[in-house]
Amino acid sequence: MCCQSPEPPEREGEESKSSHKRNLSNGTSEHSPARRSKRQRSTINLKEQSDSEAEDSEAEVPAPTAKGNKDAKPTPKASGKKATTKKEAKQEPQPKKTRKTKKDQEAEAMPLAPRTQGLRMFVGAHVSAAKGVFNSIHNSEQIGGNAFALFLKSQRKWDNPALQDEHRDQFHKLCAEKGYDASKHVLPHGSYLVNLAQSDKAKAKQAYTSFLDDLRSTNQTPLPEALSRLAEMLTQAITETKTVIPVLETMCGHGNTIGGALSEFRDLLALIPAEHHARIGICVDTCHSFAAGYDLSSPTGFKAFLAEFDELIGIKFLRALHLNDSKAPRGSKRDLHANIGTGFLGLRAFHNVMNEPRFEDLPMVLETPIDRTPVKDEEDSENDSTKPKKGKKAAAATVADPGVWAREIKLLESLIGMDPEGEEFKALETKLSEEGRAERERLQDQHERKLEADEKKKAKGPGKAKGQKSLMDMMKGDAKKD
Repeated sequence: MCCQSPEPPEREGEESKSSHKRNLSNGTSEHSPARRSKRQRSTINLKEQSDSEAEDSEAEVPAPTAKGNKDAKPTPKASGKKATTKKEAKQEPQPKKTRKTKKDQEAEAMPLAPRTQGLRMFVGAHVSAAKGVFNSIHNSEQIGGNAFALFLKSQRKWDNPALQDEHRDQFHKLCAEKGYDASKHVLPHGSYLVNLAQSDKAKAKQAYTSFLDDLRSTNQTPLPEALSRLAEMLTQAITETKTVIPVLETMCGHGNTIGGALSEFRDLLALIPAEHHARIGICVDTCHSFAAGYDLSSPTGFKAFLAEFDELIGIKFLRALHLNDSKAPRGSKRDLHANIGTGFLGLRAFHNVMNEPRFEDLPMVLETPIDRTPVKDEEDSENDSTKPKKGKKAAAATVADPGVWAREIKLLESLIGMDPEGEEFKALETKLSEEGRAERERLQDQHERKLEADEKKKAKGPGKAKGQKSLMDMMKGDAKKD
């Protein structure tokens, strides 16, 4: 858009001088249209004005021409007041952020549940170590845990800063103050990226470097081939560190993972020199072992599992437990954690665990889901600006509720010495089972459909690849051409 330039000033006489005097009443030159900034001139299309109109101090100031409307009428000169735009009219004053009062801070610092003292079973959860490993101690104490697990660094990336000396010292100091035995009841968790059985040399080196860094921070393919590589890496890591004990977790048996069958740990230990065995441990994950096919629910099945563990590996290698129920049925080979008592393992499995004398003094760590959908009242729901538009479904927002772990810790501790045939246990078992019934039915249906599909594949046989012709088909085709 163009702006019409004002006429050049006259060079002679007093008239030329007076013609450029500013009219203080309206802020314009007497013989010029209203002055505008460069930005205004570049965006406003002024209508042509005659000399007589320019001389009139009361002349109307032309407004921007409406798009597609050449006959738009000029509007009266704007007053000194700034017009309110639609955008400004819609904006509502934002409430000021207020600092938390001392009372609020004290309320947040209050533990969700007190720690139970004097127990021989040490139950806790995998807590956050955000903003410093020492914060894991506060988070464990907050839920009433007597043991805990943590990540020493980000579990989803390779490059991480070194553990700060200040954070390490603060961690040890708080452990002593709060009564946590870090050598027994704290279980640092390794990175999800590490695969020590990796066949690719470059990736194996990267995995080993990350694994060794975890051990140092704590201290301060075919199956036989994979086991051999894993044993070699573990042996090397043990020789490069002093006291830390790598603890290997049982797996659900999915894909090419090692640790679904207990016999795989036996074979692995056989490849590691005996002098290093004192620094190797096994962690039983209840969900994983159940999904791998072991019966941990019935007292008979649970005893059989421990007997096999002791025979193949040795109970002395058992260093920790991960306590998780399973959303998926036994033998499904699916790693789907459920809250205690709501899954296919059921409350009876955890009664077995909490009353097993050989588990005394071991860290028992919850990894159950704690994300919950917050409950909103009607007023909040009506004013919720995050509501999806009509015809669109939005995923329900969830927040982490550590109170779930606090309640589960107390639940597990209450099972010690409880009569599994008594009314109290049966009422708890029924209540929790009902809470997870819908999810179990959904996963059971998935599992059965998968089994049916697998059976059909077996019955069909190897078959031929899609689009591939058999020799007979090709011969028939050649015969038709002839």
